[in-house]
Amino acid sequence: MKHHERSYKTIATLAPDFAKRVKDWYEACIDNGIELLIYCGYRSFEEQEKLYRQGRADSGRIVTNAKAGQSFHNYGRAIDFVPVRDGEADWDDTKTYKKAQDKAKKFNLRALSWETPHLEDGNYENWRDLAFQEKTAKQAEIPHAKDIPIKTRAVGGRGIRAR
Repeated sequence: MKHHERSYKTIATLAPDFAKRVKDWYEACIDNGIELLIYCGYRSFEEQEKLYRQGRADSGRIVTNAKAGQSFHNYGRAIDFVPVRDGEADWDDTKTYKKAQDKAKKFNLRALSWETPHLEDGNYENWRDLAFQEKTAKQAEIPHAKDIPIKTRAVGGRGIRAR
């Protein structure tokens, strides 16, 4: 089934620990007869900014209130999905959305009341937590000052001299 192939490709774009929970949720849904298409996972800041401009600076209807960096998608910790019926996306299938969202709770995937097709990582309160975590992780990649070799200097009559 093509929607399964696309769903697994989308899962592969996610942060590894989140991807595992999404995959487990997705397969639990399949095992319970809930057919879904996961059509969006990681989204770059550039893609997010383009979506944010839609309906504002660009033509079209507004599709998001999140600017670049303000979406769980920007950190690989959100998905958008749609129920599939007879091989086609069924955007109006509220019963299946509800079943999938109920199942998601077991995997700590949080649904949003204002965005039905969206699930995000329940380990984080909001996008600011994710942005802070990402910043902290990048700082951890920078060598610490204690690891950088420095020359010691001695104080002499004309100031500091290298030894």
